[in-house]
Order: sequence, then C-alpha cells, then structure tokens
Amino acid sequence: MKYRKMLVPLDMSEYAECVLDHVKEIAATRAVPEVVLLNVVEPVRPAAQAYLGTEGSKAAESNACDSAESYLDEIKARISLEGSLVSTTVAIGEPADQILKYIDGNGVDLVILSSHGRSGASNWFLGSVVERVLRRSSAPVFLVPSAECRVHAG
Repeated sequence: MKYRKMLVPLDMSEYAECVLDHVKEIAATRAVPEVVLLNVVEPVRPAAQAYLGTEGSKAAESNACDSAESYLDEIKARISLEGSLVSTTVAIGEPADQILKYIDGNGVDLVILSSHGRSGASNWFLGSVVERVLRRSSAPVFLVPSAECRVHAG
C-alpha cells in the first residue's frame, strides 16, 4: 500500500504529540508525499455564548483558532519531514466529526493518532473521539497507545 496523504490530528497535548516519532518514521520509510497536521477547535458552548454574547463568542473562537494555528506551525517546524509536504489545518466543530469529515473530503489514506490527549472538560482524545474515528474512518487508523507515551505529570 502506497500512502499519499497522512492525517495527524493533534489536540495541543503532550499525549497527542506522542505520535510524532511514528509520523516521522512512516513518512520517511514509506515516502509519504503529504502530511496534514489537524487541530479541531471546539465551538463555544451555549452557556458560554449566553454569557459572552455573539461578539464575545466570535472573539473567543477566533482566539482559539489563532492559538491552534500557532501550535500547529510550531509542530510543523519541529518535525521537519524531508521529502514530505507538511501542511496544517484548523477546523471548528466537534472533534470526531471534523476529523472524519476531513478524512472523507480530502483523500486521506492513513490517520495517525494517540489513544489519549488532554484531560479535563475538553478531553477529546479520552475514548469517544478515538472510538468514533476508529469505527467510522474510511482510511486506516494507526493508533499509538497512551502507555507508549512518557509524559510528565504535573
């Protein structure tokens, strides 16, 4: 199987970044021409919208997108894949839905993600997102287990 486009969903956590060594290895050994780093910004929740108002909600979403873009640019510079075009994209919505939408609409033929990511209220890689992507992806999914990650707590 020749992989042409690899999708790497990242949620700004060290756990999600545990996939990067695998991304480098697969891109190099399989000569993957394109790697896409994706971050999904979750929309402002209705309770927060009521508090922030329309303009405040738009500003919060815009700030989150700017942070996501900066984060992905930093990761892109850090991994520097020779022989692969590395691009970044930020989507707004529910993480699993946006990942699946990107896979289906952009010719992705390999997805690499971590089994765990952020903790707390926005824990999009703690099970449900990964499970939905695994079950519904039209592309093969390479899952890096959290046990492989060596993240320092606190």
